[in-house]
Amino acid sequence: MLSELFKKQYGALFRFCRVRIRSEADAEDIVQSAFLAARRAYPDKKADELRPLLFTLVRNMAISHLKLHWNRHRHGGDISEVVRAHACPQSPTPETQLIAAESLVLVEEVLAGMSPRRREALRLHRYEGLSYEEVARRLSVSSAAVKKHVALAVAEIARRLAEAEGRGEDPAG
Repeated sequence: MLSELFKKQYGALFRFCRVRIRSEADAEDIVQSAFLAARRAYPDKKADELRPLLFTLVRNMAISHLKLHWNRHRHGGDISEVVRAHACPQSPTPETQLIAAESLVLVEEVLAGMSPRRREALRLHRYEGLSYEEVARRLSVSSAAVKKHVALAVAEIARRLAEAEGRGEDPAG
C-alpha cells in the first residue's frame, strides 16, 4: 500500500532530495510530488516495485527544480514566461476540460471525507503555501503531525485518482 511505503521511505527520500536541493520546503514538495506521480503513472505496481522508481523520480524532479532555479537566476525570471510570451496561446480541449472537471469532483469528494484537521493542514500547506511549522502553530499541533496529515491527504487523493484512471470509472461516482 502506498501509505505504508510513504511512511517507510519518506525520510530517506527527503534526505536524498534535501542534500541536492538545500531547501527543506522544496524537498518536501518534490518527495510528495514523486509519490503522486508514481501512483498515477503505475497504479498496478506493488509498493516494493515503486521504491527504486521513487528515488529516480525524486532525483529527476530535483534536477528539474535546480535547472529551473538556475534559469531564473541566469535569465532574471522563469524561462517559461519568455516562451509563453512568444508562443501561441493554448486552449484546453473539451476532453481535457471534462477530465479536469471529473478529477476535481473526485478530489472534492476525497477532501469532504477527510477529517477537518487533515483537510485544513492540506489547505494551509499546499494552497496557502504555509510551511509545516506555520501550519502547526495555526492548528496547535506538532510539525510532525502536520507532515503526517499532509502526506496522508496527498496519498489518499493520489490513490483515488489512480483508481479512477486505472479502472476507467467515472471519477464522480
